[in-house]
Amino acid sequence: MLNLFRKHATSWLIKVALFLIVIVFIFWGGYSYKSQKDTQMARVDDHYISINEYNQAYSRMVEMYRGQFGKAFSEDMIRQLNLKKQALDMLVDRYVISRAAQDLGLVATTSEIQQKVLEYPVFQRDGKFDQNLYVRVLQQNRLSPEAFEQRLSEDLSAQKVQAFVTRQAIVTDAEVRAEFLFNNSTIQVSYVILDPKSYEDQVAFDDNALESFFKGAQDRYRDPEKRQVSYVLFKAEDYLGGVQVTEDDVRQRYEENKEKYRHEAEVHARHILFNLKQDAPEEEVSKVRAEAEKVLAEAKKGKNFTELAKKYSQDPSAAQNGGDLGYFTRGKMIAPFSEAAFSMKPGEISDLVRSPFGFHIIKVEDVRPEKTESWEEARASVEKSMKEEKARDIAFGKAQAFADIAYAQREVANVAEAQKVKLTGDKVWVSQSEILPGLEAADPPLMQKIFALGEKEVSDVLETPKGFLVLEVTGKQEPQVPPFAKVKDRVVQDFKREKASELTNMKAVELITAAKNAGSLEQVAKEKKFEVKKSGWFSRRDPDKDLMPLRQGAGFNTLFELEGSRPFPDAPLSMGNRYVVVQLLGKKAVEEGLDKERDSIVKRIRQVKEGALWQSWMEAERIKSKVEIYREL
Repeated sequence: MLNLFRKHATSWLIKVALFLIVIVFIFWGGYSYKSQKDTQMARVDDHYISINEYNQAYSRMVEMYRGQFGKAFSEDMIRQLNLKKQALDMLVDRYVISRAAQDLGLVATTSEIQQKVLEYPVFQRDGKFDQNLYVRVLQQNRLSPEAFEQRLSEDLSAQKVQAFVTRQAIVTDAEVRAEFLFNNSTIQVSYVILDPKSYEDQVAFDDNALESFFKGAQDRYRDPEKRQVSYVLFKAEDYLGGVQVTEDDVRQRYEENKEKYRHEAEVHARHILFNLKQDAPEEEVSKVRAEAEKVLAEAKKGKNFTELAKKYSQDPSAAQNGGDLGYFTRGKMIAPFSEAAFSMKPGEISDLVRSPFGFHIIKVEDVRPEKTESWEEARASVEKSMKEEKARDIAFGKAQAFADIAYAQREVANVAEAQKVKLTGDKVWVSQSEILPGLEAADPPLMQKIFALGEKEVSDVLETPKGFLVLEVTGKQEPQVPPFAKVKDRVVQDFKREKASELTNMKAVELITAAKNAGSLEQVAKEKKFEVKKSGWFSRRDPDKDLMPLRQGAGFNTLFELEGSRPFPDAPLSMGNRYVVVQLLGKKAVEEGLDKERDSIVKRIRQVKEGALWQSWMEAERIKSKVEIYREL
């Protein structure tokens, strides 16, 4: 389903240059500026952002996220992350920073640019700068030395501006001590966990209650908009048997495209991800870091990394694949992650790696060095790809001929019968989020085209990974709520679950009220026949195992805000779909180990302050700028 966005570089040097030369290369350079408004995406003061510049920046941002999330990456994620706006914002910020560098007199000097060029490993041979290699790498990226050095100047200038703005970040001893106490001070609590599942059998209902519930939550059960379609899929594989290629043709294809058979170095790695926004407050950073360090310690002690990933990783696919990212090249991952992975040997486990997505623990499984396939090694794959191309061309020709007739007659099924072509789908109902029968994977762009067709309309030839599709929309169904009887079983489950949760919350409120009045949770819990537990001493950094799910919400901080004079929270704490009633038993301020961690704490606080300063400065600079958007995102 991701074929539409996948890009194939023609040379390993291209990817190396793209991702090692300048980290912010995603958004910097390689674009022309024209004054005509119809070729522009936006304007910042007197500076134009071209459509071409925006499209390339957006595409590279998509690839960056795809490299991070792999198969979990989707069109829906693109919308949720609002990547189109992110790409435009980054281009606007680029200009704002460049303008500030000019105003502040922080533009990179010629000597600084030259020194940076000399230092890049990609331009070096045997540890020394190679002018010919420099020119060749830039040519393969369609850049002249002048254009590249201009972009490098902008990047170095931006670094100077950021350093100028953030150098005001100062960390005091009081802040260091407060941070340490926040993470390491310990508490002990008694607690009762109430699970709604225990109360589901107590939920009484009849059909009237269920139907009333159903009427109040109809959107939950609404069927999506659907299309009824008839179609023929001309599969490329069906024409492979009649395709022939000569050895000379195969050899010529190999020689003409030898760069395609040069493989960059690859790493096979697993990771454990702890989600954290880039601009998260220090309190949250410390909390997530502490959790990650605990899991890292387990991994370093030899615990099964795959099982740790399944248990702790917040990567959406980790539960199924144990954090396995497969093999990837250096440019497929964002810089901090890639740099760590490519600096390791098979079997090694990294320290914590911070990226825009959070903290990672990386384990390298295998390393494949850079290699160019020989003719003998590449022969089979070259021949296979040539045959597949020819088969696909034949399939397209067949589909186009069929589509011409079907379009003229505005009918697919009858044309298929007349030409003795088997219908792949005959009056099949599908929603836009479903997989069209006959295809192996979801294809959102394809379904979007299908749903743009009118009733009785025949499509053009539609390309899919399996071949070429000619389709007729034979019916439409607007979104509708199904009859109650059809979804009754779902309604019963939802009703019981919701009412059991309400009942559980009521029981929890009764318990905490009684405990406050008696001054003892243990006493009241035993009277009401609840199981009461007593935790050990735990901190934010090293939480109690049973109460760890509280970290996903505000309840965990509530625990540490309790005092001897106020040992109960105001209300039961929510722990996923369960409720927890707690009583503080004791609290200790722990200062042991402060000196040992002082440097790392100073570094963390400074990073947070620098981030806040930079963000505040950027917001102020954006306000000064006049931004006009010419096209909808």
